[in-house]
Amino acid sequence: MLKKCAIQTLLVSNTENGEDIIRTEAKGGCLIEETGLMLRYAEAANQGTASLLLTDGLADLKRNGDTRSRMTFVNGKLLPCTYVTLKGNLDFSIYTHEQSFEVSAEGGCFKARYTLLAAGKHVADNVLTVEWVFE
Repeated sequence: MLKKCAIQTLLVSNTENGEDIIRTEAKGGCLIEETGLMLRYAEAANQGTASLLLTDGLADLKRNGDTRSRMTFVNGKLLPCTYVTLKGNLDFSIYTHEQSFEVSAEGGCFKARYTLLAAGKHVADNVLTVEWVFE
């Protein structure tokens, strides 16, 4: 079943230079199936869209716009993550410390705590939260 929703994202990133916080709000859709759910929403700052697939075992975030990327979150796993930008490709890895999601009749929440690495070296410790409310 496809439901319209209001989506808020919050990314808190900690690097050696301090903390950076990015908040976004968007309208989108949520497709709910027995095996999981898919959120799809506009990313105005990236001039594109994002889709977030949530299942019991993993979360998969794909971004298409000025920057394209795919981040797959699996608890306790180190996985590759390439960012395709207008200035070239950046190869990263992400180690997921913890990812989880909850869904209710009103909406839901996804949270991932992960470390971003470049060439095996620590870049940032991040917490991504995506919350949605059905309209």
